[in-house]
Amino acid sequence: MRLLLPLKYYDDAGRVKPSKSLLWCLFYICRPIWVFIASLTFRQDSGALLALFYPHNSYFYSSLVIALPSFLVVLMISFRTKIWDGYAKILFKAIKPLILLSLVTDIGFHLVMASKQNWGFSWLIALTILLDGIYLYWIKKNKHIAFLSQDWSRPPLLTKPSK
Repeated sequence: MRLLLPLKYYDDAGRVKPSKSLLWCLFYICRPIWVFIASLTFRQDSGALLALFYPHNSYFYSSLVIALPSFLVVLMISFRTKIWDGYAKILFKAIKPLILLSLVTDIGFHLVMASKQNWGFSWLIALTILLDGIYLYWIKKNKHIAFLSQDWSRPPLLTKPSK
């Protein structure tokens, strides 16, 4: 059998591993969740950090909803061995669409934020839209994610020996 990717992209079981760039992309998309977790660590005023990054509560809640599909992908990657053992392997086919959904929605959200500011220039909005666009193009063209979801959706080649 011919390998579709270099050997460094396979784990010990022969399954395709997620690339580091995919993990960085997911880390970027899930930034509202990381801000929320960091705000929970402040004992005195947990809302201060949230107010720094998200001046309005609606921005924070909208960002959390936008990040949820990608956070679901993070959970699927984290618990992939348990999902392989179960019957939910079909979930892995949704990895790419869920990431694309988060990115497109994030771009739309930041365009709405820019329009609320009367299209005044903001470095934060500009960099966010730029990074979302770069990641959107990369996810769309990346063959590694297609191989990953195809490989994770199929049953394992080797069965576990019975005791």
